[in-house]
Amino acid sequence: MILEIFYTSLISTLKISLVVLSTIYIVNYFLNKGLLEKISNFLAPITEKLKLNSFLISSIMVSFLSPTVGYTLLSDGIKDNKLTEKEVLFGSLANSFPAVFSHALTYYVPVVIPILGYTGIIYVILRLFIAFVKSIIGILLIKATSGGEKYLKENLKIEKPKNINKKFEKSPFNKTFDFSKRFIPLMFLSMFGVIYLSKMGFFEHFSILILPITSFFNLNPNTGILAITGVINVSAAMVMAGTFLKSSSLTPNEVIIGLLLGNIVAFSTRSVKHSIPLHFSLFGPKRGSKVILLNASLTIILDIFIISFLIIYM
Repeated sequence: MILEIFYTSLISTLKISLVVLSTIYIVNYFLNKGLLEKISNFLAPITEKLKLNSFLISSIMVSFLSPTVGYTLLSDGIKDNKLTEKEVLFGSLANSFPAVFSHALTYYVPVVIPILGYTGIIYVILRLFIAFVKSIIGILLIKATSGGEKYLKENLKIEKPKNINKKFEKSPFNKTFDFSKRFIPLMFLSMFGVIYLSKMGFFEHFSILILPITSFFNLNPNTGILAITGVINVSAAMVMAGTFLKSSSLTPNEVIIGLLLGNIVAFSTRSVKHSIPLHFSLFGPKRGSKVILLNASLTIILDIFIISFLIIYM
């Protein structure tokens, strides 16, 4: 049985990796050709018409290239007294769509969609929609509470930090190769683990533990398993979701619900690993906590809204 699972996992991994790595290469090729810079320049006149603080405009535009640099600009703005605390908080919301759009090009499109197909497209659209709503809310709150437009005339030209292009110095082939070194082993191990545990009946036994929760919302127990897997590793959850789809263990709607639930449950884990160190170093513990809680709370609320909609109309 082990040899059969090994062979099945290997073949599946090679098929998926061929599509994923080809897409990764194409995406990196266009990124190296300045795709995100062109998008940023195309949107610049729109953001300028909003008459926002120039620091906020720069932060939004740069977030298409690097969300971390976008947050750094917000940090610099408040340190130089060019931004108020409210502008920083609401500006972090405004950066949501550019940041997720950048992540969509580098992960969602080349990885999620090849694995999940049509369901992956819907999931990516939902993630972009949630980020877009957050950005609109952030901009509206800035407009309602900020007098930042007085700084606009000081710097109508949006300039990116000189070191922003360091992220794109590697060739598309080298970046694809670096990605493959992480992706292929994880894909194979995830595929092997999912198939092995499925053959051993693990998911049937494990589903009993989360049955009360899934029963309350009238969900397939596998959605809970998918959500928990998403907390452990996002890519593993994508592999599992693809397996559930192929075996018809979950419908497309149930897969999306499971992934969104995983996003909610994983909030605390992601905060400890990524958000807290980054935001505390940029904004300090007090202000950094506010940025994290504001963004996470709004994301969770929007996730819950979409999950509720899918459950009601499923």
